[in-house]
Amino acid sequence: MKSGYYAGIDIGTNGARLVIKDAFYNENRELEAVEVNKVRVPLRLGADVYSIGELSERKIHQLSLCISSFRDLMNIYDVVSYSCLATSAMREARNGAEVIERIRKETGVQISIIDGETEAKTISKIAKDFALDDDKYVFIDVGGGSTEVTLVSKGKATESTSFELGTLRILAHKDKKETWGRFEDLLEDYHKKYGNLDIVGTGGNINRYWKMSKKKSNKKDLNYLSVDDLNSIYDDLIKYTPSQRMAKFDLKPDRADVIIPAGNIFKKASEILKSKTIYVPMIGLSDSIVDTLIENYINVL
Repeated sequence: MKSGYYAGIDIGTNGARLVIKDAFYNENRELEAVEVNKVRVPLRLGADVYSIGELSERKIHQLSLCISSFRDLMNIYDVVSYSCLATSAMREARNGAEVIERIRKETGVQISIIDGETEAKTISKIAKDFALDDDKYVFIDVGGGSTEVTLVSKGKATESTSFELGTLRILAHKDKKETWGRFEDLLEDYHKKYGNLDIVGTGGNINRYWKMSKKKSNKKDLNYLSVDDLNSIYDDLIKYTPSQRMAKFDLKPDRADVIIPAGNIFKKASEILKSKTIYVPMIGLSDSIVDTLIENYINVL
């Protein structure tokens, strides 16, 4: 593997993220990857997709500017390689393929659309670096367009499922009763087979719930949020409008609305799994993208 900077870009339904990591072998010849920069832009592509079924000219232009800025930042770091993946909103947009080709011509950056299963498996790779004492736990990533659920056993993902239950989708009333049913059925099946299971939660919203809590960490420096704290914060947030939440809880405009449906998903999951704790590693798909890229370079070079 060539030492240097590697980048991962996640074009999500609610925002686009760039993570750049410095990958190198330390003095013990062990591979290390250290984050050196992270940028998030609240593009909200899902707002168009769930209202008109495609990306408007305005959103396409914003996306192009965003990717151009990411490209410039990668050039500054002289990245060895990058990977740019798009998820729910882009794969559902009628003009998704056209937009990707246009972005490629305008910025030189190649975007790949991944399906829900691939998204879930990519995110779940975080599990290998997130060692819990529990034999099994459920890894849940809540995004703007979908929610990925992965059963993890001894640090390895055993099965992953993607559900069209994202926060922007729910706010747009594009979620379906049968999808909620499949989500609940899967979790009930896990609980029936394995008993009470704790959760590892990822995504900007659960990160924010943790920041709004007492910010607890265990002896292994793993951040965690008690389900009781989650419920308490949720019950407080839901009393207010998005604009009131912005003022009272210092939330950004693109967080003040989606934090409610995200909280509801985690509340429902913890209720079914009888979870007491949600571990919050504060990382997400963009981290998994760049880590996967580095691993691939190890295997090839």
